[in-house]
Amino acid sequence: MESKNYGLPILGALLAAIVGGVVWALIAIITEYEIGIVAWAIGGLTGYIVFYLAKGSVTSLHQVIAVVGSLIGILLGKYFILGYYYENSISGIFNSEVIMHFGDNISVLFGGMDIVFVLLAVVTAWQLPAQLGSKNQTTEQIQETKAE
Repeated sequence: MESKNYGLPILGALLAAIVGGVVWALIAIITEYEIGIVAWAIGGLTGYIVFYLAKGSVTSLHQVIAVVGSLIGILLGKYFILGYYYENSISGIFNSEVIMHFGDNISVLFGGMDIVFVLLAVVTAWQLPAQLGSKNQTTEQIQETKAE
Protein backbone atom coordinates (compact mmCIF):
# COMPACT_ATOMS: atom_id res chain seq x y z
CA MET A 1 0.00 0.00 0.00
CA GLU A 2 1.51 3.28 -1.10
CA SER A 3 1.39 6.31 1.11
CA LYS A 4 -0.59 9.21 -0.30
CA ASN A 5 0.45 11.52 2.53
CA TYR A 6 3.22 13.82 1.33
CA GLY A 7 2.67 16.75 3.69
CA LEU A 8 4.75 15.47 6.60
CA PRO A 9 7.66 14.30 4.42
CA ILE A 10 7.72 17.72 2.71
CA LEU A 11 7.76 19.55 6.05
CA GLY A 12 10.35 17.15 7.41
CA ALA A 13 12.59 17.61 4.37
CA LEU A 14 12.34 21.40 4.71
CA LEU A 15 13.12 21.23 8.42
CA ALA A 16 16.06 18.90 7.76
CA ALA A 17 17.27 21.29 5.04
CA ILE A 18 17.18 24.26 7.41
CA VAL A 19 18.87 22.38 10.25
CA GLY A 20 21.46 20.90 7.89
CA GLY A 21 22.20 24.29 6.34
CA VAL A 22 22.60 25.93 9.74
CA VAL A 23 24.85 23.15 11.04
CA TRP A 24 27.02 23.30 7.92
CA ALA A 25 27.31 27.08 8.20
CA LEU A 26 28.21 26.87 11.90
CA ILE A 27 30.89 24.27 11.22
CA ALA A 28 32.28 26.38 8.36
CA ILE A 29 32.28 29.55 10.48
CA ILE A 30 33.86 27.91 13.52
CA THR A 31 36.52 26.00 11.57
CA GLU A 32 36.91 28.66 8.85
CA TYR A 33 36.74 25.79 6.37
CA GLU A 34 33.83 24.39 4.38
CA ILE A 35 33.78 20.68 5.03
CA GLY A 36 32.13 19.16 1.97
CA ILE A 37 31.15 15.93 3.69
CA VAL A 38 28.64 17.96 5.72
CA ALA A 39 26.86 18.82 2.45
CA TRP A 40 26.74 15.09 1.71
CA ALA A 41 25.32 14.50 5.19
CA ILE A 42 22.49 16.94 4.40
CA GLY A 43 21.45 14.54 1.64
CA GLY A 44 21.49 11.66 4.09
CA LEU A 45 19.55 13.61 6.68
CA THR A 46 16.78 14.65 4.29
CA GLY A 47 16.60 11.13 2.86
CA TYR A 48 16.25 9.56 6.29
CA ILE A 49 13.67 12.08 7.50
CA VAL A 50 11.54 11.57 4.38
CA PHE A 51 11.70 7.79 4.84
CA TYR A 52 10.79 8.08 8.51
CA LEU A 53 7.87 10.44 7.92
CA ALA A 54 6.60 8.34 4.99
CA LYS A 55 6.31 5.54 7.57
CA GLY A 56 8.44 3.24 5.45
CA SER A 57 6.11 3.39 2.43
CA VAL A 58 8.39 5.25 0.02
CA THR A 59 7.40 6.30 -3.50
CA SER A 60 9.36 8.05 -6.21
CA LEU A 61 7.77 11.32 -5.15
CA HIS A 62 9.21 10.83 -1.66
CA GLN A 63 12.64 10.43 -3.24
CA VAL A 64 12.16 13.66 -5.22
CA ILE A 65 11.13 15.42 -1.99
CA ALA A 66 14.34 14.21 -0.34
CA VAL A 67 16.49 15.40 -3.26
CA VAL A 68 14.86 18.84 -3.36
CA GLY A 69 15.24 19.11 0.41
CA SER A 70 18.94 18.28 0.22
CA LEU A 71 19.50 20.89 -2.50
CA ILE A 72 17.64 23.50 -0.46
CA GLY A 73 19.76 22.65 2.59
CA ILE A 74 23.00 22.98 0.64
CA LEU A 75 21.92 26.31 -0.85
CA LEU A 76 20.90 27.56 2.60
CA GLY A 77 24.24 26.49 4.06
CA LYS A 78 26.15 28.35 1.35
CA TYR A 79 23.90 31.37 1.81
CA PHE A 80 24.34 31.43 5.60
CA ILE A 81 28.12 31.19 5.20
CA LEU A 82 28.18 34.06 2.69
CA GLY A 83 25.85 36.13 4.88
CA TYR A 84 28.04 35.66 7.91
CA TYR A 85 31.26 36.59 6.16
CA TYR A 86 29.62 39.53 4.37
CA GLU A 87 29.21 41.40 7.65
CA ASN A 88 31.28 39.23 10.03
CA SER A 89 28.05 38.71 11.90
CA ILE A 90 25.05 36.43 11.81
CA SER A 91 22.97 39.50 10.98
CA GLY A 92 24.50 39.39 7.50
CA ILE A 93 22.05 36.69 6.48
CA PHE A 94 19.24 39.23 6.78
CA ASN A 95 20.98 41.81 4.57
CA SER A 96 19.23 42.33 1.22
CA GLU A 97 22.61 42.91 -0.45
CA VAL A 98 23.65 39.38 0.52
CA ILE A 99 20.64 37.95 -1.31
CA MET A 100 21.60 39.92 -4.39
CA HIS A 101 25.28 38.89 -4.18
CA PHE A 102 24.33 35.27 -3.60
CA GLY A 103 22.19 35.15 -6.71
CA ASP A 104 24.76 36.99 -8.83
CA ASN A 105 27.72 34.86 -7.68
CA ILE A 106 26.19 31.44 -7.21
CA SER A 107 28.43 29.91 -9.89
CA VAL A 108 31.52 31.25 -8.08
CA LEU A 109 30.35 29.85 -4.75
CA PHE A 110 30.27 26.29 -6.06
CA GLY A 111 33.70 24.98 -7.05
CA GLY A 112 34.64 21.55 -8.37
CA MET A 113 34.65 19.78 -5.01
CA ASP A 114 31.38 21.44 -4.05
CA ILE A 115 29.78 19.94 -7.14
CA VAL A 116 31.13 16.50 -6.19
CA PHE A 117 29.58 16.71 -2.71
CA VAL A 118 26.31 18.12 -4.10
CA LEU A 119 26.10 15.12 -6.44
CA LEU A 120 26.85 12.75 -3.55
CA ALA A 121 24.13 14.44 -1.49
CA VAL A 122 21.60 14.15 -4.34
CA VAL A 123 22.40 10.48 -4.95
CA THR A 124 22.20 9.73 -1.23
CA ALA A 125 18.92 11.64 -0.83
CA TRP A 126 17.49 9.69 -3.78
CA GLN A 127 18.68 6.23 -2.81
CA LEU A 128 18.42 6.23 0.98
CA PRO A 129 14.61 6.42 1.35
CA ALA A 130 14.09 3.67 -1.25
CA GLN A 131 16.73 1.40 0.28
CA LEU A 132 15.40 1.88 3.79
CA GLY A 133 11.84 1.38 2.56
CA SER A 134 12.84 -1.82 0.77
CA LYS A 135 14.65 -3.08 3.87
CA ASN A 136 11.62 -2.19 5.99
CA GLN A 137 9.27 -4.15 3.71
CA THR A 138 11.62 -7.16 3.71
CA THR A 139 11.75 -7.13 7.51
CA GLU A 140 7.95 -6.96 7.70
CA GLN A 141 7.62 -9.89 5.26
CA ILE A 142 10.03 -11.99 7.34
CA GLN A 143 8.11 -11.19 10.50
CA GLU A 144 4.81 -12.12 8.82
CA THR A 145 6.30 -15.41 7.65
CA LYS A 146 7.54 -16.23 11.16
CA ALA A 147 4.13 -15.38 12.62
CA GLU A 148 2.43 -17.89 10.34
